[in-house]
Amino acid sequence: MSDTCMNHIEKHWQALTVSSNELFNKRKYKKALSGYKDALYRSEVLNNNVSDCIRLKIPFVQVYIISCNNLANTYQELGEKEQAENMLKRVVYYLLHLAANKKMNMDELHSELKQATLAYVDFTEKNNILKSKQEKLFTALKEQLVQNDLIKIE
Repeated sequence: MSDTCMNHIEKHWQALTVSSNELFNKRKYKKALSGYKDALYRSEVLNNNVSDCIRLKIPFVQVYIISCNNLANTYQELGEKEQAENMLKRVVYYLLHLAANKKMNMDELHSELKQATLAYVDFTEKNNILKSKQEKLFTALKEQLVQNDLIKIE
């Protein structure tokens, strides 16, 4: 994809996110949700072009995480806890997927993965979600970290 196109997608993501944040702050959650979904789509396009993003210094990891977190917060405000939980899990699985790419900054991924996992745990505890769901995520997390040689289990 051309550099101009990549930069345009990032700018459009920014504009969608800002306008949706304004709607969210005005408690117009349904309208904000629509904008946030559109922003997530843009972040997914960026993630389909990782090499270009790295070269152009587009913060595609943060863009994706912000998009998912915005959706999670909006779903929570709308009372759709399952959707909110799914978005938070999606961030963890996304980061685990990226960990397989050796071009990625592993320190950054570790930091983001820690934050995403803590956000998920905090959400599940505040919303009285079954511990078994947490355990399932932690099992997958451990398996992927071992598989990608990010941790060693003795």
